[in-house]
Amino acid sequence: MLKGIDIKRFKSARELSLEFGYVNLFIGGNGTGKSNLLEAIGLSSLCLGRGLSDSDMGAKGLRITPSELIKSSFKNEDLPKTLELNAVFDERINYRVTLSSSERDPYLKIFSESSRFGSSKLFGRSHRGAKATGVTHADRLDKRRGIWDQIRATYDIPPAVEAEFSRFSQYVVYAPQTDFLRGRQAGRVEVPPIGLHGEGLPIAVSTFLRTWRKFRQQAHRRPKDFIAEWEIVRRCVELVWLPGWASSFNASRNRSILTSTDMVNREDAIVTFTDKFMHSKRNKLSVYDSSEGTLFLLFAAIILSHPDAARIFALDNVDNSLNPLLTRKLVEEIVRVTKLSNKYDTEIGARQVFLTSHNPTALDAFDLFDENCRVFVVRRNERGHTIVDRLQPPEGMNREDWHVAAAGRNLSQVWLDGDIKGALGEF
Repeated sequence: MLKGIDIKRFKSARELSLEFGYVNLFIGGNGTGKSNLLEAIGLSSLCLGRGLSDSDMGAKGLRITPSELIKSSFKNEDLPKTLELNAVFDERINYRVTLSSSERDPYLKIFSESSRFGSSKLFGRSHRGAKATGVTHADRLDKRRGIWDQIRATYDIPPAVEAEFSRFSQYVVYAPQTDFLRGRQAGRVEVPPIGLHGEGLPIAVSTFLRTWRKFRQQAHRRPKDFIAEWEIVRRCVELVWLPGWASSFNASRNRSILTSTDMVNREDAIVTFTDKFMHSKRNKLSVYDSSEGTLFLLFAAIILSHPDAARIFALDNVDNSLNPLLTRKLVEEIVRVTKLSNKYDTEIGARQVFLTSHNPTALDAFDLFDENCRVFVVRRNERGHTIVDRLQPPEGMNREDWHVAAAGRNLSQVWLDGDIKGALGEF
């Protein structure tokens, strides 16, 4: 798990140090830098992946920003030549990288990087050369790719490091878009199983339902056993029923006569829902005619529990297309699934999630006394720097004291009342 990250000179984050839990929610006004924080994590992940090209960034869900604008550029301050990221993981593992660019050489490159496992240095490079697992390398490494991706196949790496870096290198920022989910727009699935925006929904649903059937069979064969994987996938499927109108969903070839001509691939396999209120001869609805909120919940169910989904990911605007009640229920399930996945070390399920939201009810899904679930308030100071404060009870305060201090209000009401500094976007 990513325990924390230090960010220096990245976009609006001049200098920040954050410590994370299993589920992490960023709230605050528009333009305060919430998405920048998701992208800083993504940039660290990129350095442990294939590279720093525009296509690599796009496949992570990061905005393809000119490298000179990726570095902080505040007025009355010197323009920096580099930015720094230091990611800290479980098992005393860390990865530190410095990235550079210039107007004459605009491509983002690795200036220096290093990794430690406990007290041992695993690898590193700088202008003086490079060394990995104790072996010195000629300085011929690709500067737009991290050492990790270039050496991992040829050196014995401690299993704990391999597991952490491999999982973290799959991190992506999901941002589902209605046109992709409704089938009005098609695209390549760069990130299995569903793409960043919902491009691969039909195939993802097919394989997701196979996973559901697999663990359902296990649960039926062992009715007295608790099977964490079945609990995870069952709970995720139930997300789709929350709006109250659908009784089943599937991916199959639909009858063209009942499929909108506005869909890109009417003849291909598409996702359909059964509307429990409609006549049995007309109760199959394609994604085009289905509730937008239901589609978003289906997308969330897949990224939370599909076996091919990233185990560490971000979901920008978790309240997208959802009313306040559904927003809270979705975040509650994200918390439950992530806790189950970590507690039972399951083969499916999210391990760590990063969220942004502008809907106050997202806060009501969080227990501020639980170290595994953290809320961060993001704001800008008078110089424009992004400032992040963890929302938590004062030291020494118990639950009863907190309830009294909040005057019986839930967190969403505290936010709306303006009693969370910076949450409404003011300086």
